[in-house]
Amino acid sequence: MKKALLAASALLFATVAYAAPTQTPAPKAPVAVKADPLAGLTMDQQMELCEHLETLKTQSKPLTPKMQQQLKACQAMSMDAPSDTAPDATQDR
Repeated sequence: MKKALLAASALLFATVAYAAPTQTPAPKAPVAVKADPLAGLTMDQQMELCEHLETLKTQSKPLTPKMQQQLKACQAMSMDAPSDTAPDATQDR
């Protein structure tokens, strides 16, 4: 029994040693994680900011890169908003 356990342990360690890479890969450049441009704002503040940005856009005022990111987030938020119509099952009542 001892020999079987010893052989299994040796086989396990041999496979782990074989599977481990011999060279460590070069460190990759850190990937920039896009933070939510509207993070930290309440829903009311987000709505006000979105309205302000839309107003600036319609007035053809220049937007900073941060403002452009916020505007894109506002547009994405409004596109994902559920429609105001009720499901068919409740409309039939």
